[in-house]
Amino acid sequence: MRLNEPDRTELAPLMDALLDRWMHLDRLSGSEEAERSVDLLMQQLSAVGLSPVRETCQLYLSDPLTASLTLPDFPQWQGEAKTRSFSANCPDGVTGTLVYDRRSLQQVADLERAGWEASVRGKIVIADQAFEDYVQRLVRAGAVGLIHIWGSAEEALHEETVGPVWGTPVPDDMQLYPALPVISVNHQLGRQLLEIVRRNQGPVAARLTTTLNEHVAHCSLPVVDIPGEIDEFVLLSSHYDSWHQGLTDNATGNALCLAVAAYFHQQQPLLKRGLRIAWWPGHSNARYGGSTWYADHYRRELQQRCVAHLNVDSPGCKDATEVVVNASGAEKTGYLNQIINEATGKPARRITPLGKGGDQSFWGCGIPLHFAFREEPETRISQSPGSGGGWWWHTEEDTRDKVDDAILWRDCRIHIGWLTQLLCDEALPLDPAGYLTLLVQELDQLQHSLDPQFDLAPIGSELLQLMKQLADIEGFQEDQSKRQAVCQAVALWHRVRYSSTDDYHYDRSYHGGAFPGLQLLREQRQQTTTPLTFLTMMTQFIRQRDRAVSLLRQSGKLLEKISGS
Repeated sequence: MRLNEPDRTELAPLMDALLDRWMHLDRLSGSEEAERSVDLLMQQLSAVGLSPVRETCQLYLSDPLTASLTLPDFPQWQGEAKTRSFSANCPDGVTGTLVYDRRSLQQVADLERAGWEASVRGKIVIADQAFEDYVQRLVRAGAVGLIHIWGSAEEALHEETVGPVWGTPVPDDMQLYPALPVISVNHQLGRQLLEIVRRNQGPVAARLTTTLNEHVAHCSLPVVDIPGEIDEFVLLSSHYDSWHQGLTDNATGNALCLAVAAYFHQQQPLLKRGLRIAWWPGHSNARYGGSTWYADHYRRELQQRCVAHLNVDSPGCKDATEVVVNASGAEKTGYLNQIINEATGKPARRITPLGKGGDQSFWGCGIPLHFAFREEPETRISQSPGSGGGWWWHTEEDTRDKVDDAILWRDCRIHIGWLTQLLCDEALPLDPAGYLTLLVQELDQLQHSLDPQFDLAPIGSELLQLMKQLADIEGFQEDQSKRQAVCQAVALWHRVRYSSTDDYHYDRSYHGGAFPGLQLLREQRQQTTTPLTFLTMMTQFIRQRDRAVSLLRQSGKLLEKISGS
């Protein structure tokens, strides 16, 4: 029996009501207004007949409060600055000579590192980026502060994080948090600052201050379950915490999940699989703390029952006419595009591998399908990676007027379409052969950027062997035991592609790309490194190569059991 078509007259008012009730709430995790937003969400879920559960998790939070930047020799110069979550807290300020790191966006060769470190040591560095790995390099070099110049022309200042730890830290992680203050300025102010440094014949001193509230707090994590005929379920998630009002990042995503919950609750008797919807705290000021807590506390259940994780972040944004999908690579592109075609009249602008972010905390939980909806304007004018590419992302200007109700309904229809197939069809939209092909291609690309001594052929051989095994398996979608084995194999491939550690720990927030444990070796050559550095890289290579081979062989044993049967 087919599900009823989603009714805009029923579902859109639910989304509007949540947005209207949240539009004046600053929902930073750990705050009273964040908890108030959960109260309102729980009320709406209950009002449509659902029984939400309010989980509570303790999170380590870093709330940026104030920042300042002054030039003692240029008292007339002034400008607005913001600090970053997990920056060092320096309310008394630091003073140092300004230096512009022209190479901040470039990789520094190992043999050139000492010279680069000397150029920034004891200095307040002006740079065109403030990614976590760059901040780590500055800390090791002995810089005393960082001023990040935003790369596009909007006046607004964006909130961000420099936290290197994914989720809540373990004891060994604490030493990784930055020991230097980090601030950001907009593009115009940054250019003024660089012009002062360029014109002045002598050193230019600066003083910067940062104030942050680092604390542990109990945060709510609402969850609703809509059971299906069998034990398997799909996890749909969105983070409810925000910077400021955060209407497009991510109140729209939360409203979409509310509408999806109401729709499938009405269709529940027809569902083969169940739907679990979670609203995460701690995305912004705890570095994906909520989703990581959930993975830690529900790992066994996720491993045994969850077949897919869909993350919803920033749908319904003004001017975001183009649909983009970030997918693990194991999903059938036809499945993803079919629903998008039905809603928009054209396929996704692109389907790309998932990056490092978006509460992708579940690579060690055995889930075979992972994908996330994104959108963007036809032409970008901002470097903003969220809010549909809108310049207001992570600013005080992310308000109700930035929401496009028609686009939000389009996005809601797309998610309901995707979920309908996942929840109602026996077969999963899984493309293991296509995923193996993608892994071979990505491995080949990586090999070309490595020193020849880092030979990835053993990994490639295992992937080719898996392709042969997979070709001998027929009808895995129709046979539950075969499908389960293939899903388990794909989950092992995800661990190779997206992780470099075990199931119970998390890579650094900046370790991404295909085969992240090997990405660290890119563009490094023996002739451009010290003997010690090359020794450490060779050790990294051996361990990561053997880890990948071992995981791929484990998946091969799973496929061997169902081959020819």
